[in-house]
Amino acid sequence: MLDPRRLRLLIALESLGTVRAVAVAASMSPSAVSQQLAALERESGTALLERHGRAVALTDAGVALAAHARAILERIGAAEEDLRALRDAPAGTVRIASFTSAMRAFVITAAATAGREYPGIAVHLSELEPDDCVPALTRGEVDLAVVADFGDGSLPHTRNLRSVRLATDELKAVLPPGHAAFTGRLGDLAEDPWVLDGTELERHVLRRCRRAGFEPHVVARLVSHEALLYAVHSGLGVTILPTFALDRADGVEVRPLEPVARRELMVLHREDALDRRSVALTLDVLVAAARGA
Repeated sequence: MLDPRRLRLLIALESLGTVRAVAVAASMSPSAVSQQLAALERESGTALLERHGRAVALTDAGVALAAHARAILERIGAAEEDLRALRDAPAGTVRIASFTSAMRAFVITAAATAGREYPGIAVHLSELEPDDCVPALTRGEVDLAVVADFGDGSLPHTRNLRSVRLATDELKAVLPPGHAAFTGRLGDLAEDPWVLDGTELERHVLRRCRRAGFEPHVVARLVSHEALLYAVHSGLGVTILPTFALDRADGVEVRPLEPVARRELMVLHREDALDRRSVALTLDVLVAAARGA
């Protein structure tokens, strides 16, 4: 009989690549992780791992078992919830990962709404950038991941993930008060200093600027949108932000880009995740909150 806890460690190892990294993620000692993986090999009756120095790779059998393990763990979660549903209201833990502006715009609202409508569902939130959301989802660390697709091929696509569209978010230029030179074209800002956020949004902005024929002069990288807006207000530079991040854009000028720039917000989930009633209901609440934002 295969132990589900050991299967989780195998999935994590496939993604993280070292026993030490798995141990940190699972709050275990490396020796305990190694012992559990060795026990899983005995249970399966075949070699699952190949060691290359400190790195550990999965054999073909290990890769095949990890793929089955994801489905097995989803079905176990669904079975546990079905049993609870026979005697109780919807119950379970749903883990959502999202980037900052979506978290503020609708994800927190959706979590609070789900808690009120379904008291048995515990929603846990993690603030992650899309680059981190997708690996966390494939490792089974979260159930739903809110990501942004800029339509330029930058969003990583992973087999066995499904997507649900949430909303369209327009990107806009944010300028200091009295900025007169901007007509909507990025080239108008080629000589301006820029303040950016170091995330996938920055990488998208850099790609757009390069297509417009210039390399922006970045004078600051600030994590929070509030800090970016204050930097622009203070005259430190210009930036581009999504509409969902502009609810507190006082003291700056916000202008549309020409041509219009957008990003599509979507929520990703594993193929079998919606078999769990708690995940399906929370997804419905999340979609409604996003489309009402």
